Amino acid sequence: MEVSSELFSNGCTSWQRVLLTASLFICGRPTTLVRPTIELVPASVAAGGSILLLVHNIPKYLQSLFWYKGLIVFNKVEIARYRAAKNSSEPGPAHSGREIVYNNGSLLLQNVTWKDTGFYTLRTLNRHRKMELAHIYLQVDTSLSSCCDTLDSAQLSIVPVPPHAVEGGSVLLQVHNLPEDLQSFSWYKGVLSTKDFKIAEYSIVTKSIINGRAHSRRETGYTNGSLLLQDVTEKDSGLYTLVTIDSNMRVVTAHIQVNIHSK
Repeated sequence: MEVSSELFSNGCTSWQRVLLTASLFICGRPTTLVRPTIELVPASVAAGGSILLLVHNIPKYLQSLFWYKGLIVFNKVEIARYRAAKNSSEPGPAHSGREIVYNNGSLLLQNVTWKDTGFYTLRTLNRHRKMELAHIYLQVDTSLSSCCDTLDSAQLSIVPVPPHAVEGGSVLLQVHNLPEDLQSFSWYKGVLSTKDFKIAEYSIVTKSIINGRAHSRRETGYTNGSLLLQDVTEKDSGLYTLVTIDSNMRVVTAHIQVNIHSK
């Protein structure tokens, strides 16, 4: 799956821009069964348009499924749920009146705005009470700003090279448009910017890269911000987060989805 990621700032806040042709992040217990996946149809959407979060591989003997806005599963951010026994859906507290859930698990977002940007989580439950989770990041493309007149022309972006990686190979998370007055940057495995998930950190003061707790000795950080993953396995699949800080203490964050395929 081919993924590109960039972040744009409107001067008031920073927004992550991720363009996905079919990007997903799946978690759960290891299993030999095919787990649910999510595809964006179309691959990108502009403000005012509609986009389908198309679900593949819905579990057999499905009992119910739930959609949430964000990565955390709890009632307050539930968009909607579907119950197979009743073949009906119910809106949740986070339902805006613009979402439709289908019996195949897919979620349609209509008349989208920049506020719809973010992670979406699908939770499925079968008759044996087995739960599966799948996440996807959606960016609503917009050239308009609600509080500022212009957007930065050169925005932080990450490109995986090559776009498709296989087990045993290497992939470079190539960074473009680092801040000119960069003071430091850090790479994390996942979406949480905490010490436990830090892979590496660079500081302009020391002009050196220091490995973090999540460093597996297969990652190499470069002063241009890029991160090389070597001898990768399927366990290296997932989201990676880059956090940069400039001399004005402005923090810019970008995410990239990495998918490692078996040979």
